Amino acid sequence: MGKAVIIACDFPDKTTTLRFLDRFRERGVLPFVKIGMELFYAEGPQIVREIKARGHRIFLDLKLHDIPNTVKKAMAVLSGLDVDMCNLHAAGTRKMMEAALEGLTRPDGTRPLLLGVTQLTSTDQRALEEEILIPQPIGSVVMQYAQNVKAAGLDGVVCSPLEATDVHRACGSDFVTVTPGVRFPESSVGDQKRVTTPAQAAALGSDYIVMGRPITGAADPVAAYLRATAEFCGEAAAADAVGSIALPLKASENRITAEMIAADLLNIHAVFLRPNEPFTWASGIKSPIYCDNRLTLTAPEVRLHVERGLAQTVREQYSDAEVLMGTSTAGIAHAAITGHLLNMPMGYVRSGSKDHGRQNRIEGRLEPGQKVVVIEDLISTGGSAIEVVNALREAGAEVLGIASIFTYGMKAGLERLAAAGVKNVSLTDFDTITDVAARSGYITDSDRVRLLRFRDDPSDESWINA
Repeated sequence: MGKAVIIACDFPDKTTTLRFLDRFRERGVLPFVKIGMELFYAEGPQIVREIKARGHRIFLDLKLHDIPNTVKKAMAVLSGLDVDMCNLHAAGTRKMMEAALEGLTRPDGTRPLLLGVTQLTSTDQRALEEEILIPQPIGSVVMQYAQNVKAAGLDGVVCSPLEATDVHRACGSDFVTVTPGVRFPESSVGDQKRVTTPAQAAALGSDYIVMGRPITGAADPVAAYLRATAEFCGEAAAADAVGSIALPLKASENRITAEMIAADLLNIHAVFLRPNEPFTWASGIKSPIYCDNRLTLTAPEVRLHVERGLAQTVREQYSDAEVLMGTSTAGIAHAAITGHLLNMPMGYVRSGSKDHGRQNRIEGRLEPGQKVVVIEDLISTGGSAIEVVNALREAGAEVLGIASIFTYGMKAGLERLAAAGVKNVSLTDFDTITDVAARSGYITDSDRVRLLRFRDDPSDESWINA
């Protein structure tokens, strides 16, 4: 597994950059960031100091390349910025790299990691041969540069993930590989040529990956970053990244929004939108959406958002609640974790009575007259949720309502809940999901119109060819 995901803060100014990083700070996440030429040239060294003061690790990506003495003096200046990594072009020769290392080293012997850039991930074999006039295979060129970097005493290289395995083989496992050109499978590759996914980069032996637009351009950058961390460093690392987030104690703290949950569900593929290749439900209805919220349980950062959101809903919408009851089976885990956050008792309701033992349908202690909130993962037609509510009412409970993760918002479902006198509050809904998906480029605006037609009347399949 990799060591860390580095976010490329390729923004034009301080205001945009700090506003972006505030989104992480608000959710207790402190990512490793890259400051490149655009931001550094716009704001100067002070932006480095300010971001460092916030506690971020920083990769200063200025790619120095000049005569040895000039690079040495420039590195001496950069050594005072207390960054964690900086770099130069390995094409500048070993003499330049040795001078850079000397300039970067402080009087006490400490210094940031110094990396040599081999070949940019926007460079392919054609450009190497036709424009730079290097006839050798790009992999061979990268290996030569990497060996030069190691011989000059630097700590590692910036290369493509595709070259990380060979670099480690040639230069040793402790020789650092920092690899840009990493995208999620569904992301555009942009101007990159040699790319992989975070999981592929980990398998190839990258130590660090650098990701820009797939995170900075995401509807929920924090969720995208945590997804990348989970895929590259492992689920435990993603959980650790949000370990400093306080559990919700006050209604004003750490608010979970419908857009946040929508982006989470899309990012982990708990919700699939496929208007051009509809799914077929058990009822035979053709659907452009498939929802599997069980996946939230295996994504720690999303699970935390969901359970905090459910706790927030119970506290604000059902403040008199005394017991939480999960629906079997999807709502059980969510009820348990939410109950833990709120320090409330929980149980669950089976789809039918057991055929053995005490033949219980309701598991857990429930006293007549207790005020109950049902925890559900998904509301579609509302039928199964209403059955659970009725079972609780028959047992003497006062059901205040339902707290659910997602609702389709279908007319039939809304009418059934209203007729049964059941209130439902969902963390996110069909309209928000499709809006977030359209704004992030997952679907087009015309696709969203078709999806909303489906929501209005699932039995009318005219939306398919609209």
